[in-house]
Amino acid sequence: MLISMVRFFTFCLLLSLMACSGSTQRDNAKTEAYRGLPYHAPTTQIPPIGVTRISASELKKRLDSSNKPILIDVYGAIFREESLDFDGAWLVSTSRKNIPNSVWLPNVGKQMLKPVVEQYYRDQLKTLTSNDKAAQLVIYCIEDCWMAWNAGKRAVEWGYSNVYWFREGVDGWSDNNWALQNSEPVSLPVND
Repeated sequence: MLISMVRFFTFCLLLSLMACSGSTQRDNAKTEAYRGLPYHAPTTQIPPIGVTRISASELKKRLDSSNKPILIDVYGAIFREESLDFDGAWLVSTSRKNIPNSVWLPNVGKQMLKPVVEQYYRDQLKTLTSNDKAAQLVIYCIEDCWMAWNAGKRAVEWGYSNVYWFREGVDGWSDNNWALQNSEPVSLPVND
């Protein structure tokens, strides 16, 4: 009798743990963390919550359609505080090629954004989308880069509802022998 009672209580305990694990997973999803250093490292296959992963072929199809998405390259560059007093230019150590018609917004996918970079990203999203939070945004970097994942997550948290993560980025585009173009990052706003 004692053994059957122990089994019964063990069974009940297991059932309650299984029931709780579903809510724990949902709670964890709501508090999904931004990824930190190293940013250039193998990423997950799973996009952030609220973001849809897009393949190279699907992206190409959308770019060839009349309803083109907004392309945002988030590849990193060096932030110089003193540039805010002059031209707002990023320090770029090597030339960058990205998918044609992309806008390069460096560092907006870092784990923690400097206030000026956060405001820069918010302002650029408003401008690029004409303040339409349902506009299609495709965010990318290079294949193994957490910054695109983070930038997509951040856009969703700010209310953008049509955000795509192109995980393979410039590498995946180039692997298909599709054209790349030279790019310069959008400058930061300068101090008055």
